[in-house]
Amino acid sequence: MLALLLALAVQAAPGPCDLPPPASHPDPTTAEIYRAVGDGELAAGSRDTAAAAYRRALALDPSNGAARAGLASSCRGPARASDPFQEGLRLMESGDRRGAVAAFRAARTARPSPSAALLEGICLYELGDDAAALPPLREAERDPAHREAASFFLGLVALRAGQGERAASLFEFASADVRFAAAGADLARLARREGRLMLSLLAESGYDSNVLLLPSGRQASGRPGDASAATTMAALARPLGASGPYARAAFSYRDQARLDAYDLLGGSGAVGWLAERAGNHLLAEYAYEYTGLGGIPYLSAHRLFAGGRAALGRIAVGLTWFGRFESFRQASDVPFSGFRQVAEGDAALRIAPRSSIALFYRYGRDDAQEAALSWQEHGPRAEARIGLGADVRLVAEVGYHWRRYPGVDPFLGVARSDTYLDGALRGEMDLGDRWTLRLSLVAQRAWSNVPNLAYVMVFPTFGIAYTIGFL
Repeated sequence: MLALLLALAVQAAPGPCDLPPPASHPDPTTAEIYRAVGDGELAAGSRDTAAAAYRRALALDPSNGAARAGLASSCRGPARASDPFQEGLRLMESGDRRGAVAAFRAARTARPSPSAALLEGICLYELGDDAAALPPLREAERDPAHREAASFFLGLVALRAGQGERAASLFEFASADVRFAAAGADLARLARREGRLMLSLLAESGYDSNVLLLPSGRQASGRPGDASAATTMAALARPLGASGPYARAAFSYRDQARLDAYDLLGGSGAVGWLAERAGNHLLAEYAYEYTGLGGIPYLSAHRLFAGGRAALGRIAVGLTWFGRFESFRQASDVPFSGFRQVAEGDAALRIAPRSSIALFYRYGRDDAQEAALSWQEHGPRAEARIGLGADVRLVAEVGYHWRRYPGVDPFLGVARSDTYLDGALRGEMDLGDRWTLRLSLVAQRAWSNVPNLAYVMVFPTFGIAYTIGFL
């Protein structure tokens, strides 16, 4: 909806009073916003700018009778020369948000215009300049015709600043208007989980069909499967809101029903910085992780992470890298210690307001202390995110990668060569403002030139999470 809300257009080919061609993505809800803008401009005597807004409303919803009547009314008087408001509409439609801001500001200088204030604030929000967006949005909020629309975008600004409670109240006010009922209710629920301090608790259970990763021929006698119960507690602090410095801590414990040697105890802490603007972001992070297995120390690691993402309309591209200095604590595992790193690029296409598809390609390598244990891998991955209404989300992914060990393993007598097929299906359903039901099914099939290292693993889980935001 947000993309459509920002897609104001002035059609050049038809005359300013002609009916416009239908938009490629009709949206009756958003059409009502432009109809309200047209009403405000017509009441102020700006017939040409009112006509532009009515035409956009009719492009999004040709059946909007009020917009059709408004267009007819705006075209009864003499036409005026193009003004800054119309130029702002044109620049907005072309994607020049900064030029549109200047034009709407000029329109507001010429005469008071809540419509220009609203659209200027929307452009500034889209550019990521939240501080500059507040004054025009508050000005538009004082006008009854634009009060709900301005509240909606003021809520988005508050949400990005980490002000969860204020954002929730603004979204609730906006959702009283039918134009924002669905989006406002969704975002109000999200806002109650957001804040400068966020706490979450996850409890889940599952069954790993092959904890020991035994080859298929030995699974019947080896009893490789086991049930487990796990809990994870996490805290996230963002003193300046979504964009800026942050700190994160997490603690997790997993108890195996039968294979106690695989009970897991882990903790991690991280500090980082997220710079986000106009749908683009850069991220840098340092983290420390500790894992105990079966009641004894297993692994400690220092991790560096960097990533970035650029939004290009409905398409977004990203690149991430992480490097981890791994130190295994038991003498038998020390040769596996070393530096492991993975780089991954992706391109995602938004196919609906809550749905997208993405393609990834990754390259990784592990430089272990013992050369025979080092490896390199690469391969593709595909992902689909599907929103089934406001409360249900599904993620499906499948990946395939090749792993090669350059050195000859002295115990196996060969240089290993493995391939992996991975698949996952994850679902979430919101049970309320802070409770979420989670289901997942993860599977992996491994092939190897060493038969005893080929296996199949399936791991379904069921869990429930509680998340709350403060400040």
